[in-house]
Amino acid sequence: MGESAGQVKPTTAGGIMTSMAGAVMAAHWVSEAVRTGDASQLQNYQQEWESRFLKETKAMLRLRSVFGKLTNRDIDSLVSMIATPRVITKLSQTDFDFHASALLGVLGLKGLLRVAGVVASSEIRSLLSNELE
Repeated sequence: MGESAGQVKPTTAGGIMTSMAGAVMAAHWVSEAVRTGDASQLQNYQQEWESRFLKETKAMLRLRSVFGKLTNRDIDSLVSMIATPRVITKLSQTDFDFHASALLGVLGLKGLLRVAGVVASSEIRSLLSNELE
């Protein structure tokens, strides 16, 4: 659904929530354009969509890029860090349609530093393996 509007979540390939929200926004601005006879009202759709979803989408793109470079061992390590009762409870109480914000919000500084350690070691391994080739 979201793929037709380019509103697919980079981390899950889902798009129902973003495309439905986008459809509501688009309908609102089309209605305003018709009501006022001012087609420039349509430009407000993009601004509204970006104000609601662009920051999260950019964060998910960065996370996807990072996670795409991780080994299975790195991913296992991250999952074991994240799959704690505290994190699971907090995630169950957040709006998980905003994956990046929810996950980053529940990890806290200590959790983010641990994740950063796994990611950094993965990047260093990648750099070293490229240099040795």
